[in-house]
Amino acid sequence: MATRRTLALFVAVPALLAAPGTAVAAPAPPPLLQGWIVTEQAPGRCLTGGVIGTVVHTSACRPGRPAQSFYQTSEGHFTNNGNCVEPDKRTRGGIVRVTACTYTNDQDWWFSTTLRAGRFGRCVTEVSVDKAGRGTVRLRDCADTVNQRWRIRAR
Repeated sequence: MATRRTLALFVAVPALLAAPGTAVAAPAPPPLLQGWIVTEQAPGRCLTGGVIGTVVHTSACRPGRPAQSFYQTSEGHFTNNGNCVEPDKRTRGGIVRVTACTYTNDQDWWFSTTLRAGRFGRCVTEVSVDKAGRGTVRLRDCADTVNQRWRIRAR
């Protein structure tokens, strides 16, 4: 009896493996982070992008505004409305802008409580806010100051 079961296994397994079928692609991994990126010093102000070429800044958080929706891929790239966020230069005082995604190291970001351009790069810093509530964002040396702290908030 045990011999018949073993023989049946040896016949059934290869037959199943050889059976034609369609391969199903594995879904892409979910974003690591998604939602608004808000300033720690004023949680009602969100990092704001836009179309390709837009210099990233802060402004009042508004539900349903695609320019304020950010997603971080499992590779570390932040996307904004289908485009990527990239430092114009990694130098001190450099701007951050929305660009087409190339998924290269220039578009890598490290996020904990600071948003760092690359693993050892400079930090996204809100350097000033005008009377209309629009904040200027630049890359500065990381010092873990309140104007360099960010958090993700669900939209």
